Amino acid sequence: MTRIESAVKGRTFSLVMFACVLGFVLFKRFYRDLGDIFIAIAVLGTFASAYYNFRSIKKDPIFIAFFLSLLIPVMSWINSKVQIPELAKQSPAPFLFYDFFFFWFIAYWTQGKTVRIAAILLTYCVGILGIYLSHSPDFLAEIGRGLRGARVDFGLVNAQHTSLFAGFGFIASAFLLVVRLDLPLKYEAIKKSGAIVLLAFFTLVIVISQSRQVWLGLLTCLLLAPLALKLIAPSRVSTRSTILTYLVFTMMVGGLSTLDVVERRISAEQKTINKLVDLDLESVSDSGSIGLRLHLWSEAWDWIRERPLLGSGEDARELVIVQSAELPDSVRSTFTHLHNSHVETLVSFGLVGAALVYFVLLWPPFFTATTTSVPVKKTWKVLALVVAIFWLTVNCFESYFYAANGAYIFAVFYGVIYSFKFGQKDSATDQLAETPRKKYFCQV
Repeated sequence: MTRIESAVKGRTFSLVMFACVLGFVLFKRFYRDLGDIFIAIAVLGTFASAYYNFRSIKKDPIFIAFFLSLLIPVMSWINSKVQIPELAKQSPAPFLFYDFFFFWFIAYWTQGKTVRIAAILLTYCVGILGIYLSHSPDFLAEIGRGLRGARVDFGLVNAQHTSLFAGFGFIASAFLLVVRLDLPLKYEAIKKSGAIVLLAFFTLVIVISQSRQVWLGLLTCLLLAPLALKLIAPSRVSTRSTILTYLVFTMMVGGLSTLDVVERRISAEQKTINKLVDLDLESVSDSGSIGLRLHLWSEAWDWIRERPLLGSGEDARELVIVQSAELPDSVRSTFTHLHNSHVETLVSFGLVGAALVYFVLLWPPFFTATTTSVPVKKTWKVLALVVAIFWLTVNCFESYFYAANGAYIFAVFYGVIYSFKFGQKDSATDQLAETPRKKYFCQV
């Protein structure tokens, strides 16, 4: 083993690379230049490490999927050139999907270690607070307006993005609260207290940002998480505990639903919801939030039906709107996406592209939830399922797959989920989290 190889495979190099991962998580969305520097260093370090570990890496399905992803935009572009040459772009963008794979670099250095995962979750929460503070002209004043019923966004793209950040902050802080670390009791109490404070803060932001898609996503997770905890083997959770958990969640959701701001937001589209329940789709207006989305998806369906296999190219989501003869001028002149990542994937890349996208979305949580090759705490198996369910749900109503904020969140949380793929060499260390606690310090 050469001196360089020894250094690259050493613990110090691993810690430096993981520090760069934390720098990316912390700074990427509110101090982009610094965040880009950190991820660039982590990527270069990964290349160096991968050179000496290529035999195992080359078999990784996500590694293989990256090279396949280079073909999808090219194939869709060729299809658009043949079928709609007047609307096709001049050249393809083969690296269009590269944002989808940044999570692999985070996973590589997180290595499924409990302490590293907890550090990423905490850093994410701190980073989101930094985003709110740096974008909002008056952070406390906006919270005050939100408490009085106004919808706030802290100066971000819109309130949906504000709520999305908070939704994942809620998930991160909830798992920080329940995860067991090898800490002294005093520090464990500080960890739990801090997680409770973060949990309360993100709950407040979720309420005052008034994004129903996030409410629905979290409600779905709350309904499924206790059941997953009960069913994932080995289970020491009693049926009584599961029932009590559901009762607590029911009371919590019931209490939040009585808030004026929540009642107004839910009832705002009641007429449209009633028409949908009655299957009276023809009379649904295109002016409301739900109605507009339905009309956008209806327009997209015609494009999907005409070019189902390879789609219409990367710009198709905008072309659907601009070329529509049914949508009002105000929509065609201001909207650039279809408010649904799943629909946009089919429109742009067809069933072939969708197969790749959903493999990248579903393989990491499936691997972590079912693997027997490395020990994975049940806590992280549930996290994998919760993150996947929440991510797929919110993308039914917004286009986060292809947005910068969405790519960042995907990288952070899927990096955590898939980190167990690279934890084989360090699995014995992480088993400390499953055994009785030591007195003093945890290993990183």
